[in-house]
Amino acid sequence: MNQRRWSYYELRLHQAYRFLIPPNKRLLFVDNYPSSLQTELTPSVYNVLHIDKNFQNIKTQRKGSRNKKYDFLVVDSALSKKINIMDMLFQIRNYCQPNSRVIFRNYNWIWQFLINFGQWIGFKQYGKSSTWLSQSTISVYLSAAGFEVTRIFNSIFCPYYFFGIGPFINFIATALPLFDSLKLNQFTIARPILHESKSTHKSLTICITVRNERDNIEPIVRSLPQLTQKQEILFVEGHSIDGTREEIRRVSKKYPSKNVRLIIQPNIGQGDATRFGFKIAKGKIIIIFEGDQTADPNDLKYVYKTMCEGHFEFILGSRLVYPLTHTSMPLLNRLGNIFFASWFSLILGQSTTDILCGIKAITKHNFLALESRWGFLGINDPFGDFELLFGAARLGLKIGEIPVSYKPRTFGKSKTHIFSHGWDLLTMALRGYWVFHSI
Repeated sequence: MNQRRWSYYELRLHQAYRFLIPPNKRLLFVDNYPSSLQTELTPSVYNVLHIDKNFQNIKTQRKGSRNKKYDFLVVDSALSKKINIMDMLFQIRNYCQPNSRVIFRNYNWIWQFLINFGQWIGFKQYGKSSTWLSQSTISVYLSAAGFEVTRIFNSIFCPYYFFGIGPFINFIATALPLFDSLKLNQFTIARPILHESKSTHKSLTICITVRNERDNIEPIVRSLPQLTQKQEILFVEGHSIDGTREEIRRVSKKYPSKNVRLIIQPNIGQGDATRFGFKIAKGKIIIIFEGDQTADPNDLKYVYKTMCEGHFEFILGSRLVYPLTHTSMPLLNRLGNIFFASWFSLILGQSTTDILCGIKAITKHNFLALESRWGFLGINDPFGDFELLFGAARLGLKIGEIPVSYKPRTFGKSKTHIFSHGWDLLTMALRGYWVFHSI
């Protein structure tokens, strides 16, 4: 009877972890956790780190490699037990690498009375809670132990099925953001701050997607700064009819020191070109850059430096900081950008001001993890902006912004269609909200 009551809750909890953790990763479960979840996540390696209340009795149960560094560490309700919290946090740092993500799940303190009452009358749940911590308190302790929080969210309002009533209640709670702070499970995703991971020089790919931009090619190549010794300018050409492809080949010979590389997009659309170019990129850091001369190339040095130093793991350029003219961004476009930025701020739980800027940056390592689940929303992204941002948020990457300058086009015309593309983006934004709030 009790098991039936909690089977729906367990299903939802497994769903959340499957959403957060890609397959074929090295996993460490802190404290014991059901083998069914370990099987569902299909890890390449997993360990279970058993602890006692003083974190003195540490035992590991291994499957696969004996590597002691992990991609994802799952701390499921362990912070709520009678343990030395700081001791545990410092201990698990030893199992982290620079790209590791630690996922903490705890019960919302608002539910303290109901959960204690449920335990008293015999209801079983996923572990017992004796220490009640708010998300802000957990964030402070994580900071003290050398972690940085990258994302916080809550999940599941009603943990019982109740003949279908529970899923209906959760449907309403997902649709109405005001219920978020009342949900039962609180997830905190953090990354370790490991100074040895920082480097001032990493290989770089500046990826530029172009179609019918012949007159912009040489000015862009000539103006792009040399940010590191191992740098390439990668053009992804999308079946132009104005000689763009031939122009890229000519310019690459004229400026051999710029290391210009040309690849032909196999399909159509800027989103597809972005994905294809990032997969082909040779640099450890990838920056996508505008192919229409509307962006200032000098801004790339700030993006590159910030990525190298590890302050952010996914960077958005923001065109809405410096003054704009009507010709550089018409009012309707500006209002649309502000709307989508505000909407994503709601989804991500952090401030964003411009998610459609043509300058973005990510490491090749993180992009490959993101790309393996490209299209998970089930809607075609015409530009690739939403796929990158939603994917970065799903991985728990540290997302940040850098202000960039923006100016009117010198040659050619914009390929953005406000209403048709706007509808596609709106559909993706709504779908993304639902997916991220229903886990």
